Amino acid sequence: MLTLHLAQTAAKTAMSYFGCDVRKWAKADSSLVTEADHAVERQILDTISRARPTDSVLTEESTGIQSGSPRQWVIDPIDGTTSFLAGVRSWGTHIALDDHGTLQMAVLTRPTEDACWWAVRGHGAYRSRLTDPWQSRCRLRTSTVSRLVEARIGGLVPPGSTSAEALRREATWAEDEVSVVVALLEGRIDAVLDEGGDAWDQAPATLLVTEAGGAFHDPHGGARYDLGWGLYSNAHLQEELLKLLRPLQKG
Repeated sequence: MLTLHLAQTAAKTAMSYFGCDVRKWAKADSSLVTEADHAVERQILDTISRARPTDSVLTEESTGIQSGSPRQWVIDPIDGTTSFLAGVRSWGTHIALDDHGTLQMAVLTRPTEDACWWAVRGHGAYRSRLTDPWQSRCRLRTSTVSRLVEARIGGLVPPGSTSAEALRREATWAEDEVSVVVALLEGRIDAVLDEGGDAWDQAPATLLVTEAGGAFHDPHGGARYDLGWGLYSNAHLQEELLKLLRPLQKG
């Protein structure tokens, strides 16, 4: 499967820079990017252009491949660049394939753990070793917690988030060293609120969570991953969470 091959080659490229004195600079939005981000992106773009020359690519660090194709790859070469530079675990590559407006495949990686989490629409979500994803796969299922008072909730939220404060009053706020999305997929966290993720941040999580039995909604109650806001949960909590959060959304 090309998605997993891309994840493997991206991990090898990123790990060749990890722990080294890499060049880094600030982007227009003040976030950091490194030569490693660009090297991983080049590797992914070159592989896609050879294997799927008519596909288009939306990617964080460049204009990607713009062919007008209804099949589009959505890529974040290194999600968690600050963590990558700090030498900690919470970074990896995000890859998703959108075909005619529907996500079909997704993967996110944590190369320092030799781990990836991947999904194929209609065929479930799995955790695997990056080195042998087919042989080592383990089916993922979200938790069965059904009461908000018993829930553990993680978030990717800005400082002072009113939504996060509301959730903290109703449930237990939780962190995870690897990824709050991964923790949701593996049942250690019951919901995740993302109040600022771009399309390449949210696309893989959208398919992974739903294929693991969970639920995803954008700020309008739909399933778009490009609106900068997403609520993920085991499906049991989604209605109660939406009822709590909708009055707090701006606009």
